[in-house]
Amino acid sequence: MKDLFSVKGKAVLVTGGSRGIGFMIAEGFVTHGAKVYISSRKAEVCNALAEELSKYGTCIALPSDLSTMEGITGLAAELTKRETKLDVLVNNAGATWGAPIDEYPEDGWDKTVDLNTKSIFFMTQKLLPALRAAVMAFW
Repeated sequence: MKDLFSVKGKAVLVTGGSRGIGFMIAEGFVTHGAKVYISSRKAEVCNALAEELSKYGTCIALPSDLSTMEGITGLAAELTKRETKLDVLVNNAGATWGAPIDEYPEDGWDKTVDLNTKSIFFMTQKLLPALRAAVMAFW
């Protein structure tokens, strides 16, 4: 029973994995034996936190700006160069924009919608082959 929910040896990607909830999720997977990739916009921070988490297991930084299609496709390409299957995808990257509704700017809207909605869809789409491979390996 203790191995029923084990993540040991699983490949995991946590977007927005360099702080907050994403960091805590990545930390949990790393400390329980998963090989974890974290992604965030800020390369220096992403690299430093992957190094910190690597004290407890395997954590690899793949910095990328997921608010752009170039960032999404680049991250997916880099991950699939390293892994043939992806067991867990945590689409955690996100942004907020603080402004009253009657003052909310279009660029704020575009930033939050691109990152909070568009990137989740296309990140999942680009990683479907790796996610499917994990499902097939499970069965």
